Parts: sequence; C-alpha cells; structure tokens
Amino acid sequence: MLLIKKIIYSANGLMLKVAMLLTLLMVFVTVADVLGRLFFTQIPGVFELTRLTLGVIVFTSLGWSQINKVHIAINIFVSRLPFIFQNLIDVFNYLVASFTFSLAFWQMLKYAERLSNVNQVTAVLGISIHPWVFLSAVGVLLFTLVLIWDLIVAVNKLFRRGTIDEYRSHWSS
Repeated sequence: MLLIKKIIYSANGLMLKVAMLLTLLMVFVTVADVLGRLFFTQIPGVFELTRLTLGVIVFTSLGWSQINKVHIAINIFVSRLPFIFQNLIDVFNYLVASFTFSLAFWQMLKYAERLSNVNQVTAVLGISIHPWVFLSAVGVLLFTLVLIWDLIVAVNKLFRRGTIDEYRSHWSS
C-alpha cells in the first residue's frame, strides 16, 4: 500500500513542477508583453497563452494541495464534534469528492477527445487546445487518486478507532 502512496505522491510532485514551470513561463510572457507595449507593440496571443496555462496550473496543482491539506476548511462546528463524527464527515466528504472528480476527469477526457477530433485551435496563435485539456485532465486524475487514498485512510481510521500517523484531517488544523 505504501508503494501506491509513494507513486501517487511522486506523480503529484511532478505535476506540481509542471505547474511551477508554466507559472514561470506565464510570468515571463506577461512581463515581456507589458514591456513590449511600453516600447514597441504588444505580443500577439498572450491572452490565449495565459488562459491555457492558467487552466493547466490550477488542475495540476490540486493533488499537491490535497496531499498537504492546504484547501480551505471551515471547522467551527466540526472541530467541536467527537472524533467519530469528524471521521464520518471525512469519509463522506472524500467519498463525494472522489466520485465528483472521477466524473470531472472522465468528462475532461471526452472533451479533449472532441477538441482533438475537430482540431480546435486558438484564434490568434492557432495552438491546438486538446493537449492543454488533456494535461488538465491528468491533473484531475492525480487529484482524484489522492482523494481515494485519503478516503481509504479515513475509512481505516474510522474502523480502527485509533490514529494513523500519516493521516491529517482538515478538522485538526
């Protein structure tokens, strides 16, 4: 089981590096466009590149965010409940989130396939859109795998009624 965790976490670490690289490239292109407007002319297609990269950045960094539990969790009420109820809420949340993002992954793959079939490209630069959607779908898949792993750990914690050292709930922060 720990090998599966290591593979999932490593893949999400790789996706985070992709997101960081795209962020850096997006910054360079945006700064060059702003400076170009001051001195010469704007760079064509900067809006398209920013839009495509921003989508990929968001979806490829979701898994890392879930691994480190940095998503927003409002715990005013739940943190005051007994641990058994906190665990039940965690199991329910991870179950619903895993199902929802599995559907999102599937629909993103179908969308990327449709874009590929019609060879949809951007208006100014003529860049194919489907690779960007496919890369975003891979990010959603890896996020879903982290959610499923967290679901397994939460169910394990629920039935053992003990603590698992690796598990960190949103409610205990």
